[in-house]
Amino acid sequence: MILSSISNVWQRMRPHPERVRTVVRLAYPVALGMISITLLNVVDTAMLGRLGSIPLAAAGISGVAYFAVVFSIAGIGIGVQTLTARRYGEGDLQQCGQVLNAGVFLALVTGIPLVLASGAIAHVISPFLSRQSEVTALGAVYMRYRFLGSVFLLLNMVYRGFYNGIGDTRQQLVSAIIVTVSNILLDYALIFGNLGSPKMGIAGAAIASTLATAIGSAYFLGISLLRKYRQVYRLYRHFMHALSRVRPIVRLSLPVMGQRLMSNGSFFVFFSIVARIGTMELAASNIIRSVIGLSIMPAIGIGVAAMTLVGQNLGARKPDEAEVFAWDAAKLAAYLMAGIGLLFVAFPRFIFMVYTSDPAVIALGRTPLIFLGLTQAFGGISLVLEQSLQGAGNTRYVMFAEILVCSLFYLPAAYLLGIRAHLGITGAWLGELAYWIMMSSLMAAKFRTGTWKSITV
Repeated sequence: MILSSISNVWQRMRPHPERVRTVVRLAYPVALGMISITLLNVVDTAMLGRLGSIPLAAAGISGVAYFAVVFSIAGIGIGVQTLTARRYGEGDLQQCGQVLNAGVFLALVTGIPLVLASGAIAHVISPFLSRQSEVTALGAVYMRYRFLGSVFLLLNMVYRGFYNGIGDTRQQLVSAIIVTVSNILLDYALIFGNLGSPKMGIAGAAIASTLATAIGSAYFLGISLLRKYRQVYRLYRHFMHALSRVRPIVRLSLPVMGQRLMSNGSFFVFFSIVARIGTMELAASNIIRSVIGLSIMPAIGIGVAAMTLVGQNLGARKPDEAEVFAWDAAKLAAYLMAGIGLLFVAFPRFIFMVYTSDPAVIALGRTPLIFLGLTQAFGGISLVLEQSLQGAGNTRYVMFAEILVCSLFYLPAAYLLGIRAHLGITGAWLGELAYWIMMSSLMAAKFRTGTWKSITV
């Protein structure tokens, strides 16, 4: 009886091998590509860590502010992927191309003004970065140069959405490798004054990231001009007709932008809370942010694969197939993330030493990293089901869930435990635990209803 019950539980928890292979085939290029892009930030963090805790803290909090703005707008890439996958499932390849055309138009229209206003944006945001004048001044420099690359980041996200939507996830991997290698070389040259370049410190790190992102955009443009894409999908033709696809992209993307604005904005507020605790705590939190950002990339890759499979199967009128693919992807992500979390628990000091040799920063960050390791499985479930719902076109629910969890659980917990309860950096990061547990619960509850199967995009 007991063995039978255990067997039944295992069968429910075990993902189907064939579906897992399909998910992995799509996910591994995305995951490796996302890891590669995240290594771009790891390289920045590790190299800036050699300059001291103040540049490290400044780059951390100003980077969060930059992504709160630009990555939120980059939600148009989700709209592009959702529509592309649905049209691809329906067999309408020319419409896939029209979606990309419209996405490129949106990236240029929204990105160019950010580039032109980069100095003004940095000037307005920088006073909110920290109470320490050095952190504020360096953060303004970092943001100004990062915002100069806004249009390239948006273009990259649009192209990724298109290629992921048609199932050609390998292009994201190749572009990410190119961007990461470029960034490492440029960081080495511009931060420390190597290879004949001037020594620019934190400004060099921002310029390196901007130039590397521009190189990634050039790669995507070059690939899209190849005959197998340009001819089959009719890319860069009939732009006036493509403008009719702008509205559906915007309709799907606005909730994603709202969700990301809330998520990244909350992370900015979180870093402001940590800044009130201390500069050393802020430096340690920047390292934790980098570690967590790297660790969740496999789950994001699996989620992108799930989003594509959900969209394509809904387009092919196979909603039940879309559902089982999403659940199996969520199980796979949960197991994988649980394994990564165990590394946080077992080797927190070693992980920190990759970034810094400062014993005070390491001591402050060890305990929060151990706690975060315990929630990695919840993060895997949340990220996959969140992207699956977005792939079905249910972007508004994900946005409302993000607003609810951040405003009622994440930020209040970080403030009350970190500052009011005097638990310091450990208390502040406990808010992250509440975030992942609540988000995974809300995503699973919504997905079980099956209402997302009937959404038309």
